[in-house]
Amino acid sequence: MSLSGMERIHILWEQIVQEDDKEAFAELYNLFIDDLYRYGSKLSPDEGMVKDSIQEVFLDLYDKRKKSNITRNLRLYLIVALKRVLIRKLQKYRRLEKRQINDVDMFDVQYSFEEQYMEEEASNMVLEKVRRIITGLPAKQKEIIYLRFNLSLEYAEISSMLGISVESVRKQVYRAIKSVRESIDYPDLLLLFFLSYNTNGSPHTA
Repeated sequence: MSLSGMERIHILWEQIVQEDDKEAFAELYNLFIDDLYRYGSKLSPDEGMVKDSIQEVFLDLYDKRKKSNITRNLRLYLIVALKRVLIRKLQKYRRLEKRQINDVDMFDVQYSFEEQYMEEEASNMVLEKVRRIITGLPAKQKEIIYLRFNLSLEYAEISSMLGISVESVRKQVYRAIKSVRESIDYPDLLLLFFLSYNTNGSPHTA
């Protein structure tokens, strides 16, 4: 997110906290809703559950708006909060199966790419091959890749969110890239996806 975007979020948050500005809260919601929905959809294929969870997260955010520590990294706060809500909801359903939810259960749905970033660089056959490789990665690795390249979170942010070291995050990213690199003959395509892709469509380097 650009510096101007961060500044705008800060201004909106101040309006929400100090003036109880409902329009500012609605604008803040609109700034984050797409990222949260895409991320939530990776954790659960239940569209209704994802939407309900996002609403719960924002209602909770509004209730806790006077707590200043929330604003340190609002985007990361919302992503973490959504994951926790979804885990809780999924656990409720899984109790009937008498087993616990853990990270292996999460982020194990079909991984999808934004094809416009690659369709000019390779055939559909190659795209499908890359999809299969990414889909076959361990759930934790897929989540780290998504957080890093789709949501553009920093290594330290992912480390904090998942409770693992920054070095572990870096290793997981390296292993994922290595898995794809060893399976395709299009290094330029790989570079384009892993080093240039983020949700804003702007250049992004590791």
